[in-house]
Amino acid sequence: MNFPQTVLRAGVLPSAMPLENSTLKILILSDLHLPVNPEASRQIAQNKNLLRSMDLIVLLGDQCGSFGTEREYAAIDRFVRELEKPYTAINGNHEFYFQTPETNDPAKYHWTETSPDEKRAKLARFQEFFSLDSLWGAWHCPLGAFIFLGLDDVENHKTESLSAAQYEFLESSLNVAPHLPAWVFCHAPLMLEKRLDMVYYDEERSACVEPQGAAREAMTNRASPVFWMSGHIHLRPDHPLFPPYQAAPNIWQIHCPDSWGFSRWLREQRSPQRHGELYSRHLEITSDTVTFVTHDHWKREDISRQTIDLKSPRE
Repeated sequence: MNFPQTVLRAGVLPSAMPLENSTLKILILSDLHLPVNPEASRQIAQNKNLLRSMDLIVLLGDQCGSFGTEREYAAIDRFVRELEKPYTAINGNHEFYFQTPETNDPAKYHWTETSPDEKRAKLARFQEFFSLDSLWGAWHCPLGAFIFLGLDDVENHKTESLSAAQYEFLESSLNVAPHLPAWVFCHAPLMLEKRLDMVYYDEERSACVEPQGAAREAMTNRASPVFWMSGHIHLRPDHPLFPPYQAAPNIWQIHCPDSWGFSRWLREQRSPQRHGELYSRHLEITSDTVTFVTHDHWKREDISRQTIDLKSPRE
């Protein structure tokens, strides 16, 4: 597969939320890691019946295969052109966190944290490619607050971190319409009262965003539910943590599968492994309920549905 050397901007730019809809169907694609497994992304792009049924596609971070290189952005450009649907995008850790190696041989890659200045440059490259004014944003409509958060704390060695400015933005966005559900899209999972019950590689860090202070209070004091959609930890749908669960009362953690077939499916697996399946998760939102649907892209069929009542009293 040939890629141009320089892609300054995506040929199809992100879209705003369709705010006038009385219902919404949102497909989440996380951890595409383009172009590591081009057959996986090809299967997703060719799954037109599913794509046509969606109102919006969210690229939930780690679109870039490893280091945010020109070759990776060229693959992303080709993918978003093939989607033929409105989409939006946030960054994950692979867009900015790692030092780009001199070799093109994956067997010789070293996952070394790069400098804060290089992180800033790579995040600026991400914004330039998608023509984004900011790494975060929000839309509010009768179906709730839709909040998009990109990992951006370049001074923190823990990659799953948000800057102080972004936490302030999260707090203010959650307080705009506290009577409506909040839908938060962030590459990394959430940790509040419930810890992530698994070991992430061989590290002791949580692999989660851990809000504190006013942002945490805005989430935990909210009358309406908060749903936190994330990828990052590569869970196959049969993993014990995959079903929606409450990270704190009325705050739901929704893990989304990776989009290239490199996952964990046992609690004991510290590292993901390659497998032959390919899954995604999408949301079907009405004024009264949300249904989380898991889709098998090889079989091109939905394999599970979990519905949550948005009007039930706070537990």
